Amino acid sequence: MKKLLLGLPLIAASAGFYATPYYTAHQMQQAAQANDSTKLNSYIDYSAVKQSLKASLNSSISQSLLKNKTDSGMNAFATMFAAAFVNPLIDVLVTPENLSLMLQANMPKDLQSAQDSNNKSDTSKAEEEVITHKYYQDFDHFVVDVAHHSAPDKPFSFTFSRQGLLGWKLTGLAIPNFEHESLK
Repeated sequence: MKKLLLGLPLIAASAGFYATPYYTAHQMQQAAQANDSTKLNSYIDYSAVKQSLKASLNSSISQSLLKNKTDSGMNAFATMFAAAFVNPLIDVLVTPENLSLMLQANMPKDLQSAQDSNNKSDTSKAEEEVITHKYYQDFDHFVVDVAHHSAPDKPFSFTFSRQGLLGWKLTGLAIPNFEHESLK
């Protein structure tokens, strides 16, 4: 009985420790939906997010261009041009306001209006539109994948990194590799 009483706090502490990134992701989404930019900013490392998004976009563009088998040297030029265009664009676009808008988009408009009108059928329909998968990548990294139901294999990935023992910050954002018709 004493072992059980001693083990119970350890189990509770372990469960709480395990749940911290889930709680952070939830708090971040709540802050975005409430347009609380101060709270939202406390959960985001903007310089790290910008760097990861630049890497993700440049990789996506390179992969799309390399799929084109008629390489006449223009693909390498296009990749360099894209990087020169994408990097400053991300610096301008990744702002607290824009990230807040993007995180609000995680909650479909149908779901938001359904909550306002308390219409259960609209809520279940809207919840089916977005597929969310949350998991530990490793001890210090937690990933939230968000995908539309029509493209579940192409998620947007939000990577959180451990800050101290219990804190987490958004440090990475990766976009899926979408093929554009003009690049085929």
